[in-house]
Amino acid sequence: MKKAGINVIVGVLENECKEHHKKFFTVQDKKRPYIILKWAETKDGFLAPKSKVEQKPVWISNQYSQQLVHKFRSETHAILVGTNTVIADNSKLNVRTWSGENPIRIVLDKNLRIEKDFSVFDESVKTIFLTEKKESQVDISGKLIFETIDFSKNIGVQICEVLYKHQIQSVIIEGGLQTLQTFINENLWDEARVFIGETEFKEGIKAPVLNKVIKEIINIKTDVLKLYTND
Repeated sequence: MKKAGINVIVGVLENECKEHHKKFFTVQDKKRPYIILKWAETKDGFLAPKSKVEQKPVWISNQYSQQLVHKFRSETHAILVGTNTVIADNSKLNVRTWSGENPIRIVLDKNLRIEKDFSVFDESVKTIFLTEKKESQVDISGKLIFETIDFSKNIGVQICEVLYKHQIQSVIIEGGLQTLQTFINENLWDEARVFIGETEFKEGIKAPVLNKVIKEIINIKTDVLKLYTND
């Protein structure tokens, strides 16, 4: 255009455009989805209590933070959790207190320990199970997909390869500790959103270790939301 004598202005709102299209650019440049780590921890640094009686979540954050998490889910292509999170809470992994589409569910289940009566098998949304089991899985509805990976090495990289194969542009990792720390250790993340509640457990499952400078702190009533970026 310049050779044709047309006046060209470049770089207009360049940073704003990069921020708006960050998920798309990540897929194109890194051949993996844009990865958001999310967890809630107590004031004394725990993800979960040492034990619990009922098979349901033990809430750390307040209702406003919980609603914000559902907003995050509605803005993300997929949501990923590990086996223990599903078994402990019978997680639905959907959008309930916000308006928007449910994300694709990604479930790490090395030995296929999750029973078929759990919510992740309800076929309400496409669900991809990552397992080490070789046997063929059949699902007539097409909503349940089983992919095999090697859990002995580079789990994060293999997960990203599967998600890229399924054309998933963004994923929010909602725990637990082992799953979150895997992505941190392999340096496969772009944002981290950490809710700090007022609750204290004294003992339990410790929160992940993230050695990064906090980018922003947001107060949500009694909670604090700490935002990190992996620059």
